[in-house]
Amino acid sequence: MIRIGAAKRHPFILLALSGLLVCGAVWAVRGNTAPAESAAPSPIKVAVATVASTPFTYYLDTIGELEAVQEVSVPAEVGGRIVELPISSGQRVEKGQVLIHLNDARQRGERTRLQGQLENAKARLDRARQLATFSAMSKQEAGDAQSDYLTAKGGLQALEAEIDQLTIRAPFAGTLGIRQVHLGQYVSAGQTLINLVGSQGFYVNFSVPEQALAYLKTGGSVEVILDSLPDQPATAAITTLDPMLDRSRMINVQARLQQAPDAALPRMFARVRVPRAGTQEVLTVPETAVTYNAYGEEMYVIQSGTDKQPPTAHRVAVKTGERRDGKVIVETGIRQGDRVVVAGQIKLSDGAAIEAVETSVLDPLNANAQAGSNP
Repeated sequence: MIRIGAAKRHPFILLALSGLLVCGAVWAVRGNTAPAESAAPSPIKVAVATVASTPFTYYLDTIGELEAVQEVSVPAEVGGRIVELPISSGQRVEKGQVLIHLNDARQRGERTRLQGQLENAKARLDRARQLATFSAMSKQEAGDAQSDYLTAKGGLQALEAEIDQLTIRAPFAGTLGIRQVHLGQYVSAGQTLINLVGSQGFYVNFSVPEQALAYLKTGGSVEVILDSLPDQPATAAITTLDPMLDRSRMINVQARLQQAPDAALPRMFARVRVPRAGTQEVLTVPETAVTYNAYGEEMYVIQSGTDKQPPTAHRVAVKTGERRDGKVIVETGIRQGDRVVVAGQIKLSDGAAIEAVETSVLDPLNANAQAGSNP
């Protein structure tokens, strides 16, 4: 037994004894306790969606151009100086409305003279017919009177036609383009004066390969999307199939838009989608579900977990097809009802434990936001 007085004289002895007691306690505890299992990594939060079977129509895509059902570049039929210009650029006009009036002073004077000649010729013809009734005039003289009358009448009609050509009228109701001439300007025969576009709608003209003839028929529908108005798709009915292929083995097709966008204009470029076959059922997933590596396309398919184990994500090679509206057709690699990762793949490895966040296949942006909230 160690006495207190000795302990005070030897403090190092007390320290040594305390250390031995602590070490013994630790050894006892470790000897009776099993090694703790290493903590499992936390599941990775990802957005998932279910593979769905979707009705899908395959299309043949081509490029077309709009043409107004009624459109014309109004020309001058004869030369002359503009004396009346009662129109403005962009004005709405009715059929037969005067657009431009050229100087016709000389023609109106000539018309007065020819009208007088016609009246004289008519009087001589009437007198000749009366005399011929009583055989008081030879047939030759009566024939000359008839010829003079017809000549005078024809001359007046020709002049009336020339006067009519000096007044340019709208051939149909529509909207004028930008005026290309001015009051007092001299114009030549054939010169374009102004453009006029009718309000009867639009055609879309496009070409397709000869192999597409199997999908085309008069009355069939095509989808039209204008490059400048992509959010206003329209439907057009095929009206004409050219009876002859061009040199490049393409067939020209014309379809009439059933309801064109209000802002549509002639010459606008359009994307035309021709249905290739009937609707088919295909497997689709959001485009964001597909990832790429050196060997091709792949996606992560979710394997359900248990009460003690979380679900896991497994890498699967797939083959995809056509893409449309944020979705992609999956031809091989998955089945209907499979759950796939649509956002958060960058954190995953094959077989990784995950925490699934269900999301709409129509809302990939929301899916990324949900997956990104993983701590």
